[in-house]
Amino acid sequence: MHSSMDSLRSSLLILSVFATILLALSPSGLADHDQELQTSGFELESTPSQPSLGDCWQSVEEIIGCYSEIYRAFVNGKLGMTIGPSCCLAIEDISSNCWPQMFPGASSSFPPLLKGYCRRYQAGQPDAETPSAEPADDF
Repeated sequence: MHSSMDSLRSSLLILSVFATILLALSPSGLADHDQELQTSGFELESTPSQPSLGDCWQSVEEIIGCYSEIYRAFVNGKLGMTIGPSCCLAIEDISSNCWPQMFPGASSSFPPLLKGYCRRYQAGQPDAETPSAEPADDF
């Protein structure tokens, strides 16, 4: 009877030690690993040559209604009077490498048309016959 009790005690002791080691390593080890993954992913997104999507939209988000004005122009394919002067100023602040991130899969003609419209608008030469921008099929 003593040998079976000794065997049980030693099995429980080994199991307890093993469980303690797992518990000690798991929470901190996994948390540190997850933090590393999140940090490395963030660093990849904000490289100097490619600003983050949040940085790209920042100037537009500061102007109330500007996002909606750009969206309507994009979806309708017409610039016309949908873009106001404050929004045009915000559009001028958007760097050229932001446009593909802001409108992925969009026609490459939309950003130049939008910027061109805003330049003419700010110069006091609004174009009555603004060429229409073609919206993306998948937007």
